[in-house]
Amino acid sequence: MTDLGTDLEKQLAAIDIHTTRRYETEGYPWADWDLLREHAPVHWYERDDIEPFWAITRYEDVKNVGSDDATFINGGGRLRLASKRHDDRMWEVKAKRDERLGWDADEPFDMVFFDDPRHTEFRLLVARSFTPAKCRRIAGSLAELAARFVDQFEQKLLTEGRADLVNDLSVGLPLATICELMGVPVDDWADIHRWTDSQFDTPSTEWALPGETRADMRRRLRVEYFDYLENLIAEKRIEPGDDLASTLVQAEVSTGPLTQQQLHGYLSLLIAAGNETTRNATSRGVSAMLQHPDELARLLGDPDKYVETAVEEIVRWTCPVIQFARVATRDVELRGQLIKAGDTVGLWYGAANRDPRQFVDPYRFDVGRDPNYHVGYGHGAHFCLGANLARWELRAIIRELAGRDILGRIRLEDESEWMTDLHVGTLTKQMVRLVD
Repeated sequence: MTDLGTDLEKQLAAIDIHTTRRYETEGYPWADWDLLREHAPVHWYERDDIEPFWAITRYEDVKNVGSDDATFINGGGRLRLASKRHDDRMWEVKAKRDERLGWDADEPFDMVFFDDPRHTEFRLLVARSFTPAKCRRIAGSLAELAARFVDQFEQKLLTEGRADLVNDLSVGLPLATICELMGVPVDDWADIHRWTDSQFDTPSTEWALPGETRADMRRRLRVEYFDYLENLIAEKRIEPGDDLASTLVQAEVSTGPLTQQQLHGYLSLLIAAGNETTRNATSRGVSAMLQHPDELARLLGDPDKYVETAVEEIVRWTCPVIQFARVATRDVELRGQLIKAGDTVGLWYGAANRDPRQFVDPYRFDVGRDPNYHVGYGHGAHFCLGANLARWELRAIIRELAGRDILGRIRLEDESEWMTDLHVGTLTKQMVRLVD
């Protein structure tokens, strides 16, 4: 074996793309992804604290695997890469919940775990609510909500001199929008924020009552959220409206009406997915622009020209969804590597979105990048259902920010605070300060 081969083996053995603490302290592992993409694009990744998987890092391969949903399925039991401890606890909690509620232990968490034809059947129940045409019809409402939350953000900056890009700017719009689409009061977004935020495995006790432990806090918030969805389902059964929750409650699939378990899973999925991507793209996107003042100046100089391309670049650059997993249904060869039936493949979207084979100068943040065929929303049959809505939400808030002078008057302050999660790249806090 050559020295070059020996050195590469050592480098590959030393990479770390799964330790969440590293993401918290260092951000995305760009150098490791670069090494994999260039020298081992289909790499068997084996470490003590995570079940092994094939790491897929090239843009073309990520798209091809995503397109082949017969060979690489969602329903193989492993959908998101996480530590062994996380996986064991997740399935343990589900088993206890299903037993307590008398739910079907074989029913997955939600429809993302389904494969065709069942996946398409469930997806089509609400797909019309997320088309470009539907987004155009609610553009006025999105603009009003964006103005409301930017007003609050700007007011806090003007009165206190500091504000948080996450909690003071980015959280409200996507949750308020999904509340409106689901037919619940828009201001329920604040409750939903704490309920969904507490579901992540973090040490935070932000929502704890006096004297309450973290475990008790999480238990209480889970009960509150469950009861909220129970009441919502009951209300929509009695008095349905023209909204997503009513559509699901009244819907039927080949097996009949959705069960209570399926309704909880679907509603929770819509709320979570309607929150995470846009919130994180907003906070991290504004942060990226503040770190690239020349690109910010381009946007502010001609918002009408750059808002749409800036949004696509923000999603490519930040790539809020880090990875999804698929399970192979048959033996298949990819770039000289034999992936066996039953093996897990991990699709690393951040690595794909910096692939120089697809993107010119991929490490340059360019608000005018066009074309920009990123995979920030996935690819194939499981392409993000709410991608159109996320785009329109991001355009609304970036357009509202760009129409004021506030972006040109703030600077990043302190270090970012990240949440411990390997699936979604989430800022929990990023303070900015007013400089004039």
